[in-house]
Amino acid sequence: MALLHFLLNKSADGGFSVCAINVEHGIRGERSLRDSAFVKELCAAWNVPLYAYTADALSRMKREGTSLEQAARTERYDIFDRFLEEKKADKIATAHHLGDNAETVLENLFRGASLKGAAGIPPQRNAVIRPFLHTSREEITAYVEQNALPYVEDETNASSVMTRNFLRHEVMPKLKSKFPAGERAVMRFCEIAREEDNYLDREAEKLLTKSAGAWSIPVSAPRVLLRRATILIMKQCGIAADYESVHADSVCALVCRENGTRVSLPDRLVAIREYDRISFFFPKEEKFAERPFSEGTYRCGECILTIEASSLTEEPKMRQRGAFYVDADKLSGAVIRTREDGDMFRKFGGGRKKLKEYYIDRKIPRRLRDTLLLIARGKEILFSGTEISEDVRADETTTRAFRIICKTGGQTINAKEKEDASGFGKSFGQQGRD
Repeated sequence: MALLHFLLNKSADGGFSVCAINVEHGIRGERSLRDSAFVKELCAAWNVPLYAYTADALSRMKREGTSLEQAARTERYDIFDRFLEEKKADKIATAHHLGDNAETVLENLFRGASLKGAAGIPPQRNAVIRPFLHTSREEITAYVEQNALPYVEDETNASSVMTRNFLRHEVMPKLKSKFPAGERAVMRFCEIAREEDNYLDREAEKLLTKSAGAWSIPVSAPRVLLRRATILIMKQCGIAADYESVHADSVCALVCRENGTRVSLPDRLVAIREYDRISFFFPKEEKFAERPFSEGTYRCGECILTIEASSLTEEPKMRQRGAFYVDADKLSGAVIRTREDGDMFRKFGGGRKKLKEYYIDRKIPRRLRDTLLLIARGKEILFSGTEISEDVRADETTTRAFRIICKTGGQTINAKEKEDASGFGKSFGQQGRD
């Protein structure tokens, strides 16, 4: 009520208009309906547009296994989000005050929060603003009395059963008797923590790389940034609330584990140690059915293989980065498939070895090897997903050629950038070099 009155008084000079949102959470029965009716009558008397909503916090609590407080808050903010999306307002103001912030910090710390939790309630989060955050409850009470503002009291506020009320009624009075300026001291601490937290987030963001359909971070990153980068990636992957400190700790432990070690995170997200990086991805169960070699575009998971005819005379003008060029007549009897046990590969300009060993040498992540699309004839691999075989290179006798492009997550995988790696330079003689 103090916030509504305050904003109405400021609206004319501030050049903004004010409306009210009332959310009835479905918790207190008739008493809650009574309070909502009070809001409706007062808004009518003050000529304030009112938007009234009904929520079912109890059902959400049971469905998600959260506390009633958290369920009610989630319902309320879901309504706020929809309200903003529908362009009914540009900002939403809540009446959080100095005491609310101190209680939040204590609750977060007692639950094992990180620096982000120690930063307390932000003055603004997206379109939600908190004009009273630096105002004490005592100052708000005095404002209500000075302006003779009507209000109703939620009777559950008097109960110490809920965590927030326990801190408010049992803990904070004792702390304030010993430290009268304690709430403001906590706010100063929050401002410092928020500034440092934002700085560390920016540094962690610099570590993030997305390639081959996966986010990754270097294992050499300091642990403090590795933890943050892990949480940032989980948020990027849509995991906004289910992560815990134990998940970040399990990812940090991969630094000391061998290549290929993985840990499971919420929502089926997987983190895996891949040589000098830790990658995050959602595993795909997709299978690829072997097909006869022909032009076209093929997909397996994040891997996309494109095969198209290539004109020898136009090749110097059409050369593409990451593309491979092969002699079409050397692909008789070939198929397109994923890897199998016993596959062998004679790499371009080099010796013959097991495909598995070739992938290890090239440091191809294990999670990608089963979805890379290959061109094979029997157990001989003619295209490995990253390089063509010496057996299909074009030469001065080539009359027909194919261009091959293989990408995973929109990028070529570990492809060499030297001219001869594409099969282009030596394939088409001096003309190709030109």
